Amino acid sequence: MVNAGKRSGGRPRAGEERLSREAILAAALRIVDDEGIDALTMRRLAATLGVNPMSLYHHLPNKAAVLAGLAELVFADLEFPDPGDAVGWQEQLKDAARAYRNALRAHPNLALQILSDTSAVSAVVVATVEPFYRALDRGGLPARQIVEAVNTLVDFIHGFLLGEVAVRAETFDLGPDLLSRVAELPAGKAPTLVRVVSELGADGLAYDFDSGFESALSIFTAGIAAGTTNAVSSTGIVSAATSVDIVNQTDPSANPA
Repeated sequence: MVNAGKRSGGRPRAGEERLSREAILAAALRIVDDEGIDALTMRRLAATLGVNPMSLYHHLPNKAAVLAGLAELVFADLEFPDPGDAVGWQEQLKDAARAYRNALRAHPNLALQILSDTSAVSAVVVATVEPFYRALDRGGLPARQIVEAVNTLVDFIHGFLLGEVAVRAETFDLGPDLLSRVAELPAGKAPTLVRVVSELGADGLAYDFDSGFESALSIFTAGIAAGTTNAVSSTGIVSAATSVDIVNQTDPSANPA
């Protein structure tokens, strides 16, 4: 019987001597980036590498393992050092979100796959959540709320990215068309919309993705901080991390040291 990774003559195909998990994942990522997730098959991957398809299975047992490996590869840079108490937990959370967005923005064709494939999701969790969890733990959230908050934030980042990629521009010029449509509304229809849109004008309605993302992060972290404070006031229980945040919110000049 012929070995899976060799030709019938017993000699390895060109490229099989240097085949590795890293080389396979790098080739898979190029296919996904260039052509989309549907173009990635084990046969296509083997053809790209110039090897027998069966030789891939010595390194990655199936396509699910390839996808999980891609998640690890794309998000490898999110394992940044713990900044400790030198950086507030809100900013640590924002930094983690920015890094996640930037990693996925470089490989947007993976976004939907990461949302729908259990192996990929598990790989992403292991590779990415530590800085998120660490920040929220410092913010005083209990374990279940940490999980829910990170799930919500990551879902937002994925949805935001899909919109950003669809537009393929840094800004979305909504103003002219929206102003035209609002001007055609019957008198008395959606009066608040009419007032706000008219007040902002075309320039004010233009959407910048970077500033929009930062605004959303500020709202998200402020909501968590407010929720933590309310939980403390209703239970009377204050964790060390939470007490520092409450002091900072009530007195910005306070020094937690």
